[in-house]
Amino acid sequence: MFATIAQFFKDGGVTMYITATAGIIGVAIVVDKSKKLFREYSHDSQGFMARIKELMLQNRIEDAIQLCNLQKTGLLPKVIKSGLERTGCDEDLVAQSMEGTYLEHVPKVTDRLAYLSLIANAGMLFGLLGTVVGLIKQFSALASVEAADKQLLMAQGIAHAMNNTALGLIVALPCLLAHGVLSGKATKILEEMERGSAQFLDWMGLYNYGELRTRLAKNGHAKVSKLHDAVEKKAA
Repeated sequence: MFATIAQFFKDGGVTMYITATAGIIGVAIVVDKSKKLFREYSHDSQGFMARIKELMLQNRIEDAIQLCNLQKTGLLPKVIKSGLERTGCDEDLVAQSMEGTYLEHVPKVTDRLAYLSLIANAGMLFGLLGTVVGLIKQFSALASVEAADKQLLMAQGIAHAMNNTALGLIVALPCLLAHGVLSGKATKILEEMERGSAQFLDWMGLYNYGELRTRLAKNGHAKVSKLHDAVEKKAA
């Protein structure tokens, strides 16, 4: 197997190694971003926001901050924590603090994703370059050799050309697919952060004016209101 791969690269020439290097870099990026996007940054945003709302209804801001600290994955808890730490402040200050935290973490989600598209294009173009070089060498050699050697030179030239084309496709297609999947996941994470932040700012505005429980109850959150009443009676 290794001998076949070695011969494959040998027949393809120097451009094969350049294309392979681009492919290795692409694999490293895919592995790293997959780990971060699907494990470190992925988070049950709906369940988390429901718990934050419940704690705010119970006026347990410190517990809500502690809940954010206990979250092992996800970026939304970090954004919400920056808002909770400004409880009682002007809404613009709360929003500014959350926006700063959001902008701080956005690059962690999106960095190096564009490189996958670049690597896919580079792999394809280097493969095409190798193909063209192989064909040029083939036709140049055919003009200066005897008829008996032409078949061998044609076979070598075709191998040079097709091996480069094949490797370029092997690098480009997985990188393009990975770029699509990872970009979609990154977009979903950012949308969850934006949606959760908007919800929290709305709740914080109501909380600062003492209207959170009343407004949520009017909007069909009677169960949450009853839970708050039960907690207050138990505390009394």
